[in-house]
Amino acid sequence: MSTSPTPPEDHNAASPQATAVRYLTEHGYEQTTTSSLADAIGLSRSTFFRRFGSKEDVVFADHDYALSQLQEQLDTSTLSASATLARGTLEVSRVLTRDPVTARMRSQLLRSTPLLRERELVITHRYERMFQRYLARVAAPGTPDWGPIGLAAAVVAVHNAALRRWMKFGDSHAFGELERELTALIARFAPWFGGERAGSRVIVASFGADAAPDEVLRAVAAQLE
Repeated sequence: MSTSPTPPEDHNAASPQATAVRYLTEHGYEQTTTSSLADAIGLSRSTFFRRFGSKEDVVFADHDYALSQLQEQLDTSTLSASATLARGTLEVSRVLTRDPVTARMRSQLLRSTPLLRERELVITHRYERMFQRYLARVAAPGTPDWGPIGLAAAVVAVHNAALRRWMKFGDSHAFGELERELTALIARFAPWFGGERAGSRVIVASFGADAAPDEVLRAVAAQLE
């Protein structure tokens, strides 16, 4: 894998990565040699290896860049945990879908290639571990050990579900919905990771000492409703 991820290229200009993904989709991953792939995108074999590392790495180059950007954001963010998680996740979505045609071809390639699906699972765990380390660092005292683990896995799962909706249906609202979904999800884990628990409130009521228990219960129930 490339040790220094670079910003995604302008795929509209038929970048080497976009051309490689198209070639692999059309000719088959297993049937394509590294040499033929390098030729197809106009690079020498040695230049291809320096730039991408392998034909597997070229497929996941956008993920490598997204992961490096996410790590930098998590390391430097001064925002709340909720805002940091939401912003970082949405930025990952932006990187992975900036070229819709290549993103959908890559998805097709992954579905048809077991080896690539295994690599995809490894990358999914990398996102989870990255979020988990951040959450463990910013968690409030008393947060259970499973808190960072659970929220990290849930954030990645919700993001992946939105990405699949976008891939399958071309839903232009998928990532607007994702932002709302993340906000609701993260609120479920408050106040461990900042903010007040969503929907929680305190009701204060006073009654005379001779108030009947049923009267007290009816009044409290009315306020809760």
